[in-house]
Amino acid sequence: MKKSIEYICSDCGYLSKYWLGRCPNCQAWDTLVLNSVNNLNEKFCEVKPLKITEISRSSFEVFDTGFSELNRCLGGGVYKNTIVLLAGNPGIGKSTLSLQVAYNISRSRKVLYVCAEENYGNLKVRFDRLFSNYPENLFLFDNSNISYILEASKEFDVIFVDSIQAIRSSDLSTPVGSISQVKSCIDKIVEFCKLYGKTFIILAHVTKTGYIAGPKFLEHMVDVVLLFESRDDYRVIRVSKNRYGSTDEVGVFVMTDQGLRENNYIQFENVGRNPGSVFALLPEGSRFIPIEIQALVNKSYSEKPRRIIWGIDNIKIMVIVSIIEKFLKFDLYKYDIIMSVIGALRVFSNVLDFSIAVSIISSYLVFPVERSIFIGNLNLYSSIEFISKGKFRQCLLEASKFSIQRIYSNFSRDQIVSEYQDLKELIENIEFYKVESLKDLIKLWG
Repeated sequence: MKKSIEYICSDCGYLSKYWLGRCPNCQAWDTLVLNSVNNLNEKFCEVKPLKITEISRSSFEVFDTGFSELNRCLGGGVYKNTIVLLAGNPGIGKSTLSLQVAYNISRSRKVLYVCAEENYGNLKVRFDRLFSNYPENLFLFDNSNISYILEASKEFDVIFVDSIQAIRSSDLSTPVGSISQVKSCIDKIVEFCKLYGKTFIILAHVTKTGYIAGPKFLEHMVDVVLLFESRDDYRVIRVSKNRYGSTDEVGVFVMTDQGLRENNYIQFENVGRNPGSVFALLPEGSRFIPIEIQALVNKSYSEKPRRIIWGIDNIKIMVIVSIIEKFLKFDLYKYDIIMSVIGALRVFSNVLDFSIAVSIISSYLVFPVERSIFIGNLNLYSSIEFISKGKFRQCLLEASKFSIQRIYSNFSRDQIVSEYQDLKELIENIEFYKVESLKDLIKLWG
């Protein structure tokens, strides 16, 4: 097959039939280099359009990752003939998580783990730290050449590539990790994936600003994009793109000496014993995630009281403090307010404004709210607005796991029981307090 000759910009990946001194796309000088394009040397079968009724459902086979948190983010698991991109900061645990997933999938499928960044020895040390036995279906491949990787991948069902910025195409003379190299390698992986029906899980680096390194083209070409974030010992997976499920889902893990483990939330069982500590459920995707909101309201001895906030939007706190001062007549302008969220997630939405307000009030009044939960939205006039009964039901089911004894909301027990008979036994020992504003809450507390 005759090779087609073209030139590629080593900075932005622009393609040209002729050599140019200056790239028309990024305006960089002397960056166009020779790019000899070789297609996969395979005999393509006859290609023809298919009716939707002719498509077999076997193509929608799903591989269990062994982590329910990760399965939820992926839309049920890793789909066959799919490319998943997992990106995160250095040292966050991308390789550890991908090796654990590779181990779990290898129990039923043949898995290849391409360690382009590390050698066999380094990976073996990590493997021995995480696992006590060696699966028969898990193979390692210490190579960074995309042609060799794809040739070796033909015998496997699921292929892990660690990482896309560390592999290279011999067709290009540009450095490993450059835009043109990443673009060329992902092009070949996508073509190979479609031709052979393989599944790829690809790790990716991020820049110092938090964006995935390389061309934006990379994210467009894959089926799922997962972003791996860190906060203390927690690891959070957020979905940036998903062709098989919602992008609202999150997965929460804890980093341990034995690798990543799914969070069991035991540490939230005793929340509320101290004034300012409030248990709350943050809706994320199809579920509620437990967090603890902590507030410390203390007399200020400076002309300008401090507002020190971790994990909550600062503007949100300013608004809530203004509502409390206006309608409850608390002189919070004389107090320092220090707030934090304990848990893996940060709070930016308005769904927990009621709980945040209670946390500040609890600390100010030195009134603990142990085993209590506050459900509803807070408007600018200090009124507690209704949430849907469906979300309220989900919240009750999740709260029941933490021995909640008191619920403050706009709903009474009778309203919930009349709508959901199956919750009658669940909420039998829970006290319901109907509040329509923050003033009603203060009256209840005496």
